[in-house]
Amino acid sequence: MRLREILEVPFDELRARQLLAVRVAVLDSGVDSTHEDLQGRVVEAYHVEAQGDDWRCERGDVPSAADMAGHGTGVASLVAKVAPNARIVDVRVLGKNNLGGGQALLAGFRHALSLNVRIINLSLASTDRFARPLQDLCEEAYRRNIVVVASKRNMPLTDLGYPAELSTAISVDCVVMAALISVTYRPDPPIEFGAHGEGVLVAAPGGGWVQRTGT
Repeated sequence: MRLREILEVPFDELRARQLLAVRVAVLDSGVDSTHEDLQGRVVEAYHVEAQGDDWRCERGDVPSAADMAGHGTGVASLVAKVAPNARIVDVRVLGKNNLGGGQALLAGFRHALSLNVRIINLSLASTDRFARPLQDLCEEAYRRNIVVVASKRNMPLTDLGYPAELSTAISVDCVVMAALISVTYRPDPPIEFGAHGEGVLVAAPGGGWVQRTGT
């Protein structure tokens, strides 16, 4: 449809046609797509596996309880809450205790670029050791018109976390806001935005909800 035709269609009808649907890749610990907040919202699932000295993304099942640590389900539920028409693509790059290597992250990121998504969300942070390859991937995303959103490290080390420090990623810190969908702009680089992250109610793997705080 052309823009003029879209503007002449009632908003409810546009939603029915799913013309406003956006595919969002969530790179995290996996997503429990059987949770009631996420049923029908997760359209594809992948997981990064080591194969010798290489890392590859394998196709997973949907729906399934694929979350290894509980973090990805919470993040996906926030995406679903603030963007009701989002279609979530689960890319598991973290294992138990939310731990994962830089090579696994790079493999998942690289695969996400091939999945016809509009947004790649990384509520995680790598070290400066992987800054250059992450920069290359963020540059590639930029040229493909894919938005990369990355969180600042919850507990900063020598850096604030990558790819959040990169200019080709939209970086987010944890602040207290009146509404879940509110954001605040920060004019001083490298972390550009603050979003509500204190005591947020998110979906828990296996059902139910839990309060979490973090970036």
